[in-house]
Amino acid sequence: MKNLITILFLSLCLTANSQEKCVTVKVEKIEDYRVRITKTDTCKNIVTISTMLEKDWRSRKNKRKKRKKRKND
Repeated sequence: MKNLITILFLSLCLTANSQEKCVTVKVEKIEDYRVRITKTDTCKNIVTISTMLEKDWRSRKNKRKKRKKRKND
């Protein structure tokens, strides 16, 4: 029984660690109409910085939300 509990605990820990997110996105407003997007990949230690119009960024976010909704349905 003790071994079974240990195995279950280890399997839960391993699955929780494997679902860890590697990429974080940080958005900063530069001007009234521009944003700076900083993507940090902690798994590969890569930082990517880009700028774009705020209007374009909002349209990208909306497309992603719609794609997620469609995928989950």
